[in-house]
Amino acid sequence: MNAPPATTPAPVALDAAGLTDVGRKRERNEDAYLIATLQRSMIVHDASPAEARGWLAGQAAGTLLVVADGMGGMGGGELASRVAVETVTEYLLNVMPWATRRMDSATRDASLSLPDVREQLSSALVMGDATVKSTGARTGTPNMGSTLTAALIIWPLLYVAHVGDSRCNLLRSGRLTRLTTDHTLAQQFVEQSSGTEQVPDGWHNILWNSLGGSHDVARPQITKYQLARGDLVLLCSDGLTKHVSDEDIVATLLRESTNRARCEQLVAQANDAGGTDNVTVLVASVY
Repeated sequence: MNAPPATTPAPVALDAAGLTDVGRKRERNEDAYLIATLQRSMIVHDASPAEARGWLAGQAAGTLLVVADGMGGMGGGELASRVAVETVTEYLLNVMPWATRRMDSATRDASLSLPDVREQLSSALVMGDATVKSTGARTGTPNMGSTLTAALIIWPLLYVAHVGDSRCNLLRSGRLTRLTTDHTLAQQFVEQSSGTEQVPDGWHNILWNSLGGSHDVARPQITKYQLARGDLVLLCSDGLTKHVSDEDIVATLLRESTNRARCEQLVAQANDAGGTDNVTVLVASVY
């Protein structure tokens, strides 16, 4: 009796969309976001035959999602979030080990890690912290700062790098799980209290950990998870979470059929509920 032919697992696809909006109360949008595919590439300037010239790209190694929420007067928040995203992205592009090492897709599992990814993600955010501070000093806005939450997806692994109170969430089987912790005085108070005390007014808006927001060096939170087909990864600034409950977020993610529509509906919900802050939403789906 002949053995059945070996089956090759269907390739995994990832789709992502993002949207940012100034909201109903702010004059400037101080949020920033990025969605990028990481891959090796090469520009051939001259070759024989001539048809070999041009840009050549290798197989995609991963997908990077980033959300940043800036703070600081005189346009400092807008500058801080942009500088944070640019610095972190440029650092990862040049030094991340994905550029030279890949796990074979057939052997990847959650017990494995790509070498040095955690360390390089942490270093990228520390570099972002230093660059935001130096940019603020150079431009006369020394108090500017930014949150930053990044999700690096290298199937089936999800690495999350986080500073501040933007969030990364995972929707699986109808359940929304927060993968980040808010770096606010309010969250610290909740963790250290007995649960009966009321959080002091204003503490929800005070960050103890950010890029460029204090004299201390940023302390990135780096975590790793395993993804499964059907998962949705949601990144957002606090302009969404201060107005839209987790229950309403889940309902919207399940109801809408495309990631673009999910982003549009979540932004609209935040604005309909007051829109007191800029709001940014990124949604990525694995299928």
